[in-house]
Amino acid sequence: MFLAIALALIGWAGVVYLVNNAHPTRPGQAAFLALWAIALAGTAWPVMLALRRRFLGEPPVWTVWRQSAWVGIFGGLVAWMQMNRVLNFATAAILASMFIVLEVILSWRARQESQHD
Repeated sequence: MFLAIALALIGWAGVVYLVNNAHPTRPGQAAFLALWAIALAGTAWPVMLALRRRFLGEPPVWTVWRQSAWVGIFGGLVAWMQMNRVLNFATAAILASMFIVLEVILSWRARQESQHD
C-alpha cells in the first residue's frame, strides 16, 4: 500500500509540476506520459485491491499490481493518442477491450496453473 501511495504522489506531483512549469517539447511530453501512467497506476492500485477483495476474495498481490499497471498503460496510451489527435470513442473502446481480454486470458492461465499445483 505504501508503494502505491508513493507512486501516486510522485506521479501526480510530477504531472502538476510539468503542466504548470514545463514547455510542451518532446522530452516534456514523454515525461508527462510516463508520470501520467505512474500516477494512474498508483491511484488505481487501492481501487483494484478493493474490487478484487469485494468480488473475488483475497487476491494475489501481483495480480493487483498487474491490473493497476493495465490502467496506467491504458491511460498513457489514451493520452498519447489524444496528443496526436487520433483518439475517438471507438479506438478507446477497442484498446480497453483488448486489455480486458488480455487480463482474462492471464487470469485463466494463472487459475489453471494453481489448480495443477
